[in-house]
Amino acid sequence: MRIGIQTWGSEGDIRPFVALGHALASRGHRVELLYTEIGNRRYDDVARGLGFTARAVASPVVTDEAELFEIGLKAINARDQFQQGLWISRRLLEPVIPQIYDAGLALAQRSDLFIHHFIVHGARAAADKAGVPFVTVAFAHMLTESRYIHPDGFPRLGSWMNGLGWKIARFALNRTLLKDMNRLRARVGLEPIADLLNDGWASHRLHLIASSPALLDRPPDWPAWNQMCGFLSLPPHEREELSRDVDAFLSRSPAPIFMGFGSLMPTSGPHLDDTLAIFKNAAALSRQRAIIQSEADLPSTDDLLFVKRTPHTLVFPRCAAVVHHAGAGTTHTALATGSRSIPVPHVSDQFAWSADLQRLGVATAPLKRTRLTATALASRIRDAVNNTQMKQHAIALQRRMAHDDGRATAVRLIEEAVGHRN
Repeated sequence: MRIGIQTWGSEGDIRPFVALGHALASRGHRVELLYTEIGNRRYDDVARGLGFTARAVASPVVTDEAELFEIGLKAINARDQFQQGLWISRRLLEPVIPQIYDAGLALAQRSDLFIHHFIVHGARAAADKAGVPFVTVAFAHMLTESRYIHPDGFPRLGSWMNGLGWKIARFALNRTLLKDMNRLRARVGLEPIADLLNDGWASHRLHLIASSPALLDRPPDWPAWNQMCGFLSLPPHEREELSRDVDAFLSRSPAPIFMGFGSLMPTSGPHLDDTLAIFKNAAALSRQRAIIQSEADLPSTDDLLFVKRTPHTLVFPRCAAVVHHAGAGTTHTALATGSRSIPVPHVSDQFAWSADLQRLGVATAPLKRTRLTATALASRIRDAVNNTQMKQHAIALQRRMAHDDGRATAVRLIEEAVGHRN
């Protein structure tokens, strides 16, 4: 098949689609990926090496790094996750929707199947306009409506309160983000969508939820098109290895903790200095050795090792606990390596992932980024490191996830959804 893929966002929104593109190309499909990067990363060469093509559209969304950081800072400081989502959509998605739609339409018209990030309504409009079958992909099962899934921000009073929470969420989404979707659809001559949560975001052919089935028993009220496939990660690089410094640091006792916020880690200036100071002081207060990941060029000590990038799948299993922002990719790596987590959610689905980690018994209570201090973080670190039951839960969950193969499962479900036979 000729398969078009389109996504938008940061590294965590694009790398899973690169992994999916590789899996589909390995099955003999001809794959083209369009991506819109909020920042300035490029994936064209990576995709070429994996057997398919990738091209950036309207990237970076914001060219001024200082402006991008201020947008992110305002999102972090928004009063709740819903306001965060609106702000991110208004500043980082809607301004590039026309380019996303135009490029997506051209790709959809030359594709037999179109796959896109569920939130990118320009891609949905392109698929509808081209009349091509489409599949959607999401990363957080906790954000898929069910009476058996607790919507963040509502009291935990059982299925009736969950149902009420989802109704309120649907009303709010239809009053805000649905209007943006239907404004574009009217402009390009498409019928409006009536409900964003159930009809606008999820494909009724197949809505892939790229999180591990080990994390949730399938809710009985989910429609058949919702399918959890497992996280979409690239296969380990055969030459991936630890640097000598990292390996030596990990080989000493006691096991260190890992600290890093991925693509949300400040890259320079006073915000970076403040974050690093919190990390260093928290490690000292909790009397832990630590590996700290950032772009800063800082000298390491006997108890602190600073790294710019290091393979998490090799580092996390040798750490006592992991301090992270609870993005979907880092969260799945922590789970798959049997690691205890100290989640520090910043925006969006990170709050849902943090709550789910705590529900699963593998993490401390979340520490919101706006409340992050060295004292609070040190307290969470001590809680995690000294909690043997948490480690037992983490190992048990690791075993349940051992047979996950998100890429292979996703490809199987996609091919079944369109009736493809080799």
